[in-house]
Amino acid sequence: MLLDNHFEDLTFSKEKIINTSHTVAEGYTNLVHWHPFAEILLSLKEGNEVKLNFRKYEMKPNDFIISYPGDLHSINNVSPDSFMMVQFPMELITVVHDFNRIKPVLVKNPFCRYDIDDTDIGNMVITFKEIVDENSSDIAFKEANNYILLLKFFSMYAKWCMNNHIEKNDADDEGYYRSSRMIAEACLYISQNCTEPLTLDDVARKIGISKSYFSHLFKDYTKTTFVDYLTKERIRRAESMFMESRMKFIDIAFECGFTSISSFNRTFKKIKGISPREFRNAMIRSVETKIE
Repeated sequence: MLLDNHFEDLTFSKEKIINTSHTVAEGYTNLVHWHPFAEILLSLKEGNEVKLNFRKYEMKPNDFIISYPGDLHSINNVSPDSFMMVQFPMELITVVHDFNRIKPVLVKNPFCRYDIDDTDIGNMVITFKEIVDENSSDIAFKEANNYILLLKFFSMYAKWCMNNHIEKNDADDEGYYRSSRMIAEACLYISQNCTEPLTLDDVARKIGISKSYFSHLFKDYTKTTFVDYLTKERIRRAESMFMESRMKFIDIAFECGFTSISSFNRTFKKIKGISPREFRNAMIRSVETKIE
């Protein structure tokens, strides 16, 4: 199977959670492969070519492209020093709820064409190069600084994706733009209103499309149903309230949009694998251990 034959493994140690390079390993040039981590490639030369999920991108200096875990991609007809590269576990980004909520939009828009007149793109390129340069230095707290820069890069990139800056190489791209904007708006609206008795109809009306079209589009982008996405948002909200030990579970359940404590307990255990009480006790023990 293609995915098995072209798997690229990479271990991130606790001492080094972000890998960078000024070159592309020759063994992976012109080879379709995938990996369980995210990778950003910044083109340094004219005429570079990257294929990502069977779509070809002709790249110029300072263009960048992002492959996410599981994406099939190849870097073709290039010399080893044609790219700068940053690799990292996707969890570094998705642990931040702002990014996790709009991840479907980011995945749909992996390519950014450099524009000398676009300050936002210029700042992203500068930040990316800072990550690579700093990672090869000997400064103190290098990993912490790199993580801050990585979050800064994705913060700018997420805003860029949501502000109409999507490459228009073919007729489908305008559709990608409209769809991306709608799903980004929907995800943010769900997150902000997940404690309310929200329905698919409500969100579809909010973004101005039919219920059936929204349902199809939402699942295409998020790979999950509206109900499952809403439920997970409610569970995330509950997790953030668990450290307030004075709050009763029934109060947390109702504040997070559940209609009964039994429904909350059942749903939480299905998603997290343990009960709410076990989860909160584990959180409290973890904090107490760190304090000691």
